[in-house]
Amino acid sequence: MAIIPRFYMNAVVSIGVMKEKEVKWVGTGFFVLKPLTSNQAIPFMVTNKHVILGFNEIFLRFRIKDSDELKIEKMALYNEGIPLFKLHPSKDVDIAVIALNGSYIEMNRIDFNAFDLIKNALNSKRLMENGVEEGSLIYMLGYPMGLVNEKSQLPICRLGCIARISETQINEDMSILADIQNFPGNSGSPVVTRPEIISIEGTISLNQSVLIGIVHSYYPYQEELVNKQTGRTVEIRSENSGIARIHPVEYIQEIIDNYDNL
Repeated sequence: MAIIPRFYMNAVVSIGVMKEKEVKWVGTGFFVLKPLTSNQAIPFMVTNKHVILGFNEIFLRFRIKDSDELKIEKMALYNEGIPLFKLHPSKDVDIAVIALNGSYIEMNRIDFNAFDLIKNALNSKRLMENGVEEGSLIYMLGYPMGLVNEKSQLPICRLGCIARISETQINEDMSILADIQNFPGNSGSPVVTRPEIISIEGTISLNQSVLIGIVHSYYPYQEELVNKQTGRTVEIRSENSGIARIHPVEYIQEIIDNYDNL
């Protein structure tokens, strides 16, 4: 029984950078479409700012159309010093978007799958209107800790739930909070809802899987080790609290809607 549409999984790509003359897989990206007409759309790749900033180029790993073959292809981030990506204007929103040239997709024969931002996504307001609340189940799709299969493009799928979603939370933190373990490499992972077929009587439930946002960080738990004699902190240990921060879809939409103006 399929719960996540297969093309959602295929829309996720691993992002690598060149380190010590070798491609190291450091993050996750995913393809989205901005529909223009019934048969025209603009393709984009979405990831986090911190995944791509500081590099002149990145590497994408994807499946070749009509083939089981995988390909690693370089993608330039600058053209004569001009960035080929757009960043969300807020320093607190960790999202970067790259418009994809149709010829790049055709030339590299990419087996292109993407989230349609009208059909396959809901902003936070519409999520709450459709019954998504604390406890609603979600999936995160990405490549934690460089877990990239040699012969498969498929991302790691992890199950979690919404920990806090409210207008107040989003206004304060620009994020939805989720109870889900994310690790280095998950940066840029898309998060989708798990369809709900049951709900408490008198409430509504979202019975489809839709894109709700992008993972960008987690809240760390920090503990200080203090020297008994001096009373001074000698070490701070940091651990993953398991609470992930997810920028909701509207922040992706803001960049794409104003792409030419940013």
